[in-house]
Amino acid sequence: MTIESVGSFLPDENLISARLDFERGIIDRPQLTSEEDDAVCDIVERQIACGVPFVTSGELRRKHWANDFWFGLNGISCENISSGHIYQSVETSTDLLHITGRIGFNPDHQFFDDFRFLHSMVARRARCRQTLPSPANLLLEIYAISDGQPHNIYPASMDDLIDDIASAYRQTGLHLHELGCDSLQYDDTALGLMCDDIYTKRLLQGGVDLIKLHLELISVINRSLEGLPETMEKSIYISGGDTIVPEWEHIEYPDNIMPKALSSLNVDKFFIPLDLGNDYATEVLRHIPQEKSVVLGLTDAHSPFPENTSSLIEMIHNATQWIEPSRLALSPRTGFKLSSYNQRALHYEDQWCKLIELSSI
Repeated sequence: MTIESVGSFLPDENLISARLDFERGIIDRPQLTSEEDDAVCDIVERQIACGVPFVTSGELRRKHWANDFWFGLNGISCENISSGHIYQSVETSTDLLHITGRIGFNPDHQFFDDFRFLHSMVARRARCRQTLPSPANLLLEIYAISDGQPHNIYPASMDDLIDDIASAYRQTGLHLHELGCDSLQYDDTALGLMCDDIYTKRLLQGGVDLIKLHLELISVINRSLEGLPETMEKSIYISGGDTIVPEWEHIEYPDNIMPKALSSLNVDKFFIPLDLGNDYATEVLRHIPQEKSVVLGLTDAHSPFPENTSSLIEMIHNATQWIEPSRLALSPRTGFKLSSYNQRALHYEDQWCKLIELSSI
């Protein structure tokens, strides 16, 4: 069975040290970029050696999985809050999204230079994939900062905002394809959050029309993919956010977004993280059309310990009730890169052991 990865990887010790030296002013930006280049080269070789069909740059150059892309679009800037208390009792610093104008495609986005480097390092030995934060996440983020109301830049209708987000993503995807990108992957937590009762309750208390929001989230994804070449694979990784695995529910309740999303998203492939032992969760796969592919996220990317092989095989068997084995692949439940990897006793080599573990099933 084919092995895939969600696309993000832990940096090696050299890059970790270089980042610290850069923050302390010991090295300059060109020196840091050189260390990043070396780290990307290493994970490219490692991915090819593991036999994954699509190779990424591991998101090694990103500070944040989503903000780095959004802050590079036209009409969006980074507003840094360096003092105060944001949802906690200690002084904190964070980067917040600020809408400065109509959101649009940026032909000089840093992601394009990053992809050019990846493509040159892969040198046609594998296919190249670019991961992007889902456009649905950007829409949901703007909902949050505007309390569910049309933003002052978009006073007339949320539909104008959806069109602009979709257009910026579509043009980004088209340019990536021109640069040699074989696969575009959206990393999405917006759909998964719609399965969280506590999160959706807050939205409802704020006056958000939940059913309308469901349709808007699905629409902005589909509109962003319109017109992309058929030869470019389109995939989406659906996460529950911090919980990683969404509360999968296959019954078609009006307020259950998953049957609507899985049956109507215009992607070629779904990355679906699952908790081992939750046989019920695999029933959500029944909503995925027969021509689509599914990557089952089964191993814990945030733990150095191996999984129970019999549990893995049982989950794969359950999934084949809904998806033909020829359309199934395996991956870890999420990407490997996370800020708290030291506290979880993760090492650079652990991520490659996880992929090798999957390939042995």
